[in-house]
Amino acid sequence: MEAIPKKIAKYLKLEHPERYTGHCFRRTSATLLANAGGDITLIKRHGGWKSSTVADKYVEDSIEGKKKVARMI
Repeated sequence: MEAIPKKIAKYLKLEHPERYTGHCFRRTSATLLANAGGDITLIKRHGGWKSSTVADKYVEDSIEGKKKVARMI
């Protein structure tokens, strides 16, 4: 499984393909789920995390989260 992210990065001609790991897939999928409006419970279930704190660290600054803050302001 570890070789697959590197192969994808090479195919896409991304810089430093050796830096891509399965962790990248977990982080990206959690962020995409957040961007699609998934709540923390759904994200935790998707990633298999028990802790909201851990799951939250896998989500990059999501577009949905930024919109929510902007609406609050």
